[in-house]
Amino acid sequence: MTKSAPPSSPLENPLWQFCLDFYRQPQVEEFLLECQDGRGADVCLLLWASYAEAGGRRLSEDSWRVADSGLAPRRRMISSVRHLRRWLGNMRPRTQWLYDYCKGYEQKLEQRQLAALWKLQEESWPEDRPALELAGQQYGLPQKDQARWAGLIEAFKSGSR
Repeated sequence: MTKSAPPSSPLENPLWQFCLDFYRQPQVEEFLLECQDGRGADVCLLLWASYAEAGGRRLSEDSWRVADSGLAPRRRMISSVRHLRRWLGNMRPRTQWLYDYCKGYEQKLEQRQLAALWKLQEESWPEDRPALELAGQQYGLPQKDQARWAGLIEAFKSGSR
């Protein structure tokens, strides 16, 4: 990954841009939502691990623990908004405007989560574990799912050159 200019705001940072670009790639959204809905994974943490992996950075169990516990309060709020959005989605088209509002609010909350992770990314931590391995262990992802994830990241890196 190449170094970029400093972000114009804490919310607009290289991790956020990576997430927007990576999430749009084929099969990435599907994979991340499978992990979220099937394993209780935090998509923001998975995206952070993806960013670390794409940049060749390793993570530590300590940094993961700090990130996971630090994000917990907002994670509950995001989950509540997500449940409301999905419920409203079942009543579309009558609720389309409210659904869209909830979706935008959910994305803003996720952007704040990622800004907190970006700040943590700048801290000095021992980097002793491959990011995908660590995240996979935290959420019980089988090797085949970790390999699928690694393939998605490789495809993204290859396409962004």
